[in-house]
Amino acid sequence: MRVWGRLAARLALLVMAAAAMLTPAATAAPSALGPPSPPGGSAEPRIVGGSDTSTDEYPWMVALTDAADSPFCGGALVAPDRVVTAAHCVSGRDPAELTVVAGRTDMRTDAGVESRVREVWIHPGFGGDPMGGDDVAVLTLDREPGYRSIPLNEDPGAYQPGRSATVLGWGYTDEDGPASPVLQQAYVPLLSDPDCSRKYPRYDPNGMVCAGHAEGGRDACYGDSGGPLVAGGRLIGVVSWGTGCARAGLPGVYTRISSYAGELDAQR
Repeated sequence: MRVWGRLAARLALLVMAAAAMLTPAATAAPSALGPPSPPGGSAEPRIVGGSDTSTDEYPWMVALTDAADSPFCGGALVAPDRVVTAAHCVSGRDPAELTVVAGRTDMRTDAGVESRVREVWIHPGFGGDPMGGDDVAVLTLDREPGYRSIPLNEDPGAYQPGRSATVLGWGYTDEDGPASPVLQQAYVPLLSDPDCSRKYPRYDPNGMVCAGHAEGGRDACYGDSGGPLVAGGRLIGVVSWGTGCARAGLPGVYTRISSYAGELDAQR
């Protein structure tokens, strides 16, 4: 997946340091998948195996931009004027400096609709570290963009291991870039909770789900935070954190929407 530019990454630094991983495959601490500083570690970055797509296909897909008009996170319209994103994308930010862009496949254009953020709801359990859980937020827009919304998944049984899901965003194509303004999609299989817990000691199956290929190569990356994980036409997850991007044996971790559906519905 791709990001608009490295300047956006530097302006919206969201890397979260953590203790060293227990698995030998890890060469860096897990981090939020917002725009990073140059990543450390010795692993050779892998290209995140996404492909070009469009907001015509995914009309509920949105980008979050900052006061400098730089995209830094993704989100999904879940009601005419409500967006679900990651809490770590908006925690500590002034809502007046946030803009939600809908209907814009290529961020170099002025297509689509820009809406200001009128109100931000952050899950009360979020403590500032996405690895601590409850990494979900709802943005209330000052006007309806006019694009179709996506329903929330309320079914805890929707997370069967091996099920294919789609992740979307404008994030990095690998840990070092390069950058692209065009919306990307990648297909990743869901993993079982025991598998995720073995990969990440801080994984919490009550509010998280992980997805990725054993061999790596396809994954969300820096700048994709807050973006949707979709299966069966419903929002099942929100891009939250992981170790690097598309590394073998290290899946991405997402907020599990079914665990929060009631609270999110109350914000709509």
